[in-house]
Amino acid sequence: MSTEEIKRQVEYYLSDKNLSQDEFFHKQISQSQDGYLQIQFILKCNKVKQMKVTQEQIVEAIKTSTEVELSQDQTSVRRLNNKPLPELIITQTNKKVKTNNGEAVAVQQQQDEKPQEEVIDNPYHNFEPLIFTVKAPAGVAVSWTQITEALMKQHNISSPYVRYGKTEGNFALSKPRTPEDNIVRLTSEGIKIGEHQLEIHVTNGEELTQFWSHHGKHYETIIKRAKETFAHGGAGKGGNKKYEQRKQKKDIVFHNQKYRDISQLKNIFKTILARSENNTPLKEPYHSMLVSLLQYHDKKDQKLNGLKHFTVGQHPDHGETRCFFAVKEDGSSEDFSSLKCIKNLETSLGL
Repeated sequence: MSTEEIKRQVEYYLSDKNLSQDEFFHKQISQSQDGYLQIQFILKCNKVKQMKVTQEQIVEAIKTSTEVELSQDQTSVRRLNNKPLPELIITQTNKKVKTNNGEAVAVQQQQDEKPQEEVIDNPYHNFEPLIFTVKAPAGVAVSWTQITEALMKQHNISSPYVRYGKTEGNFALSKPRTPEDNIVRLTSEGIKIGEHQLEIHVTNGEELTQFWSHHGKHYETIIKRAKETFAHGGAGKGGNKKYEQRKQKKDIVFHNQKYRDISQLKNIFKTILARSENNTPLKEPYHSMLVSLLQYHDKKDQKLNGLKHFTVGQHPDHGETRCFFAVKEDGSSEDFSSLKCIKNLETSLGL
């Protein structure tokens, strides 16, 4: 398959002709803030899989296109200059219709070009850590929470391990799952917290030896909790977890913060759950965030009545998992699920 043929195929996927009938691609692009379609979706099209095209080949082919363009990180593609989408025309050729006997028939038009639903394995299975060092300017105080949120919001990265001391800290990513261009972007751009720019570099040599010597035990504890949190977060009985379809119609505002989509908000609370010590009162900003979250609980008044503080601990009925607890002034406590609250939040937003 030549570069020119690959380019023409991608241009076809993003053409008015195709997007006016391709409901899946039309939806993915319309839900993207900047009109991009992730290349991973194109790679899942049957025709592309049959051609055995790689992401690198697609990237190289698009560079010469006059109809489509790459994102800065070269993981997505969009119509040139974010050209507006054509109107989606739903016809009997791109939706399910019913025969006279009521049997649902999936019309074959375009079905061969639809990406298959993606199934992911446990991201902590055989987790091979790639350790990064993050450092703030002299005299600037930051917390691991701020770093966690900055990585998510600025780089769309969720790290299972983040720590920060007085002058610098570390976070970990899975080496096999972190593309080289992501590493380059992290180390070249760093992260910004408030008005301060924090530097990031890969931890190597003696510096890495010192990390394992001083923080290895803490790292192992956090990764173990992250694995438990992942299992609690929805791996089904069959051991697989399907990606949730991102239900983004607009930015989500929660606790005076704007989130890209609901999964980003879920990851914030999963991170808090994974990194918190059992039975230790949660401090700000987590306390007020959980108060806001409980506003979406079916029994919010009961959970918040007489509230003293929040903690994390083993689930009373499922000892292998952990959850949040609302601890009362009289010493009693009530467990609750952040995922159930977020589900109600989704419903209230019409997502």
